[in-house]
Amino acid sequence: MKKYRRMPVIDFDDYRLRTIRLSDAKDMFDYGRRSDVTRFLSWGPFADIREAKRSIRRIFFPRLKEGLPIGYAIVDMKRSKMIGTIDFHSTIDSGDGAEIGFVIHPDYWNKGIVTRALSKLIEIGFSYLGYERIIVKHLKGNVASRRVIEKAGFRLLKKEYYYLKKTKGTIEDEIWTYEKRR
Repeated sequence: MKKYRRMPVIDFDDYRLRTIRLSDAKDMFDYGRRSDVTRFLSWGPFADIREAKRSIRRIFFPRLKEGLPIGYAIVDMKRSKMIGTIDFHSTIDSGDGAEIGFVIHPDYWNKGIVTRALSKLIEIGFSYLGYERIIVKHLKGNVASRRVIEKAGFRLLKKEYYYLKKTKGTIEDEIWTYEKRR
């Protein structure tokens, strides 16, 4: 548990990975309110900033009790702005690893930021947290996430039907699951 409370801060290029804070809610709302950002995600879009605060309090912060780190904010250091998140959001049933999720503001799409952040998180997972394997998933339609995942060297494990009823609409697609081992 102590390891999860004191996650390392990681700098790369002009960006920083640091633990998510409640003060990130305004920036999280900025991208989380956008349907183009959340269309492939199980949450969103946010209707107001209170939903972003609630997400930080009820989704991210309780992870410590679940044996997971809270999650990382991706911060643009030049602008002192949180531009996305990358995190270990669930443990794997076998108990030897965790699943990663990520999201980033569209102003930062296609710049290689998530690819670099993912490589840093993989290092943390294997070296700092001692995971044996890491899982990541994307919906078939989310080609950008697929490219990030493949660049990081994950191996495709399976493809399954996926259906999710969201507050605003539904997602019906194929979900692809990948794995990377230590």
